[in-house]
Amino acid sequence: MTDDTIGIDLSKATLDVHRLSDGKMASFSNDTGVFKQLAKFCNETTVIRVIYETTGAYHKGFEPDLGPHSPLVKVNPLQARRFAQA
Repeated sequence: MTDDTIGIDLSKATLDVHRLSDGKMASFSNDTGVFKQLAKFCNETTVIRVIYETTGAYHKGFEPDLGPHSPLVKVNPLQARRFAQA
């Protein structure tokens, strides 16, 4: 197992997830049962951070469930966009 970073793209309908170490991607429905599926995906490696944009209120559904188990890193969408443009 390796230490890993997980990136999550949040939308109203889905959570698109990418694991940095092996490039594996997955898509989960953004509903109340997503934590178990997301935890299974994350537990394949030792996660050192989960990075996501705070887009609208879509992130509030999984923060209470995932926060106690993984270090969460919120990224301001405007700053991420400016970084990509640079």
